[in-house]
Parts: sequence; structure tokens; C-alpha cells
Amino acid sequence: MRPSFWRLWGWPVVLGLLSGTGLVSALLADGWYDGWAWLGLGLPVGVAAWHWWGPRRPE
Repeated sequence: MRPSFWRLWGWPVVLGLLSGTGLVSALLADGWYDGWAWLGLGLPVGVAAWHWWGPRRPE
């Protein structure tokens, strides 16, 4: 694959893996997995909120 693929899709793939593993751990496990579920499901929401309400780039 070309480097431009990872430049474009790198962070969305990472956030998708985080939310997927967070969802699976929330549904199937207990204990410290609960913390991972909060992190895995909360971090993508936090990133989306940052980009929605964060600092604006000059146009």
C-alpha cells in the first residue's frame, strides 16, 4: 500500500479498532475490562467532540 493510504486512513482505523475492542470488552467481560470499555468507547467520542467544538482553522 502507498503511504498516502495510511496518511488518510490511519487515525480512522485506530479509532475504529479502539471503539470495536471497547464494545466487545463492554459486552463480554468484567473487571479491568470495564475500564478499557470506557476508554475504548469514550476516546472516539472525545476526538469527535474536539473536532466539532475545537479551535477553528483559518479559511
